[in-house]
Amino acid sequence: MRYCILKAGRATRATRERIGDFDAMFLSLLSEPDQHWDVFDVEHGRFPPSLGDYAGVVITGGPASATDDVPWVKELLNTVRACRDGAIPLLGICFGLQVVAQALGGQVAPNPEGWEIGLVELEPIAAGAPPSPLTGANTAPLTGKAAPLRILEVHQDIASRLPPGAVPLARSARTPFEAFTLGERILCLQGHPEMDNDAVLELIGEREQRGLLPPLRAAEGRKSLENSPHRPFFRNWLKRFLREGRIPRSLF
Repeated sequence: MRYCILKAGRATRATRERIGDFDAMFLSLLSEPDQHWDVFDVEHGRFPPSLGDYAGVVITGGPASATDDVPWVKELLNTVRACRDGAIPLLGICFGLQVVAQALGGQVAPNPEGWEIGLVELEPIAAGAPPSPLTGANTAPLTGKAAPLRILEVHQDIASRLPPGAVPLARSARTPFEAFTLGERILCLQGHPEMDNDAVLELIGEREQRGLLPPLRAAEGRKSLENSPHRPFFRNWLKRFLREGRIPRSLF
């Protein structure tokens, strides 16, 4: 089974030196022994020559906007459409979620709430949604109790409107669409299941130093990181999605 990562940015220098770049984080999260993974640096114009070679595609986060009028973002939007048309399983994370929404008829815009950064609780949206770990499964076996799922977040843009036919799975206090599916083969998360707390701390420090992140929001983000994300939950769910090539109905 062959998969590819479309890498849309770089981690901070501190994170790269500690655990590797975005591709290394995703390989640590998702790869299994019987799989082969290729990495394409789409931010610098490197795309797969043939999507048909792959059983699944992952689009990472990155600093660009899905609305940027630049050649590589336009090509990435076309790649999303090709995955949809070819029924190739597609996982979009953060910027990846936004690219999928923009490519398939939704809308992406700056979040009027500003930065969402740190550890965030997800509220499932069950109405009209198919059964899934976010909407129908008890998380007690993984979290120790039935409680909101926690995931790490670093973003300013959001999907302000989902594509036609998309099913929202979760929201948070600042973001209306934290997760959605489109058909059986497209799954998107606004949060970062691949990151650890230190990676987000390093991003907070970098953005605050550059004057991009207000001090109060930085302090709030640091405080939230006193808790941990439900990384095992997301790892199991996403690995099963890629392995089976369709949205898992349950983890159990």
